[in-house]
Amino acid sequence: MFAMMLSDWERMWKRKKTLFSMLIFVVIVGLDCLFLSMQKLGAFDNVSTAPLVSENFALFLLKEVSFFLVLIIGPMLIIDSMNGEYTSGQLRMVLIRPVSFAQLFLAKWMNLAAMLLLFTLVTFAIGEAFGYAFLPGADTVVFLNPEQQYGPAGAFFYCFQSYGLFYLILLAQLSLTGLICTLLPGVVLSYLWWIATAVGALYVSDSFGFLLMGMDTVFKWTAGMYHHPFYLPLLICLGMGFAVTMGIWQRRGWTK
Repeated sequence: MFAMMLSDWERMWKRKKTLFSMLIFVVIVGLDCLFLSMQKLGAFDNVSTAPLVSENFALFLLKEVSFFLVLIIGPMLIIDSMNGEYTSGQLRMVLIRPVSFAQLFLAKWMNLAAMLLLFTLVTFAIGEAFGYAFLPGADTVVFLNPEQQYGPAGAFFYCFQSYGLFYLILLAQLSLTGLICTLLPGVVLSYLWWIATAVGALYVSDSFGFLLMGMDTVFKWTAGMYHHPFYLPLLICLGMGFAVTMGIWQRRGWTK
């Protein structure tokens, strides 16, 4: 299993698209750091704001770059790995060997989860480093809920928790996008259907709004202001997408 994961990980990074996405993402994060540092306030929404200080800078940086992870870089890398390899014939070359389809899917899913974690941690590390290097500190920090105040250590764990919740949303996206691009024949069509699914989920139930408005959900959840179920819909998306996709991979004739 480890050898299969390592082989897939090497194939992922040999594709120019993966390395280019990481480089572009780092540039975007850097530019957003400069953009945010010129402002005195960070916005939770159109109404609520907070002074930008070193303790909360990483959180507002995630808000700025979350759009690229949810709607551009994340789905692009997922679809390229799960659908692009199949349509290009690379996956058939792997599956002509005596390997388990289920294990290969699990290896891909875990590698993509690790890659999304890498993007998330890069954002957190750059945000924390830039904030403490170039922004003033504060004895106490207030986030979306003005009744909750945090010291420097509390603010750090608040931001870390927010990043963790956002990463769970990315995992739900990974499972759903993996299912979509397994069912559909092309890369472009799979990407358009993921966008349609994220937008359409808002009309199904507000509980699935995290698929498109992840940081808005994270802000409200951590402030105790989120009035919809969160973990159950998230686990449904994550678990159902994973289980159904694995079932399809086990039954489909990938080498034909």
